[in-house]
Amino acid sequence: MPDILNYFRMLFKNREHKRYSVKSGTFVIVAPGTGGERKVQIVDISMGGAAFIYNGPPEELEESGIIKMLTEKAKLEKLEFETVSDVPVSCSAKSKEEIRRRGVKFKWLGVLDKSELTKAIDDIGTFPK
Repeated sequence: MPDILNYFRMLFKNREHKRYSVKSGTFVIVAPGTGGERKVQIVDISMGGAAFIYNGPPEELEESGIIKMLTEKAKLEKLEFETVSDVPVSCSAKSKEEIRRRGVKFKWLGVLDKSELTKAIDDIGTFPK
């Protein structure tokens, strides 16, 4: 029963920030995870957070909490986040590596960070979801 209630909440709850799909092949750096920085493919982004996909177990990024995002128009060296969700993505049975989708919420953003994030979204975003 709780799963049904969560589904309805997600269905009817308005988002605080408009979410944008990103151009294919857009990557960000997640740091510091175990073993150092990791390049991951971003799926969507908003002023409130982002989602990205990565290979491997969630423990590899357990201690991460910072995204570095460099685009032609914006430079965000230290965008702090907290993980909201981390779920496996279904893919072909041939793949031996586990691919996961992690949704993150950005922590407090200063005026300059908000400005740079807006530029980054304008640069890499395609259309609202």
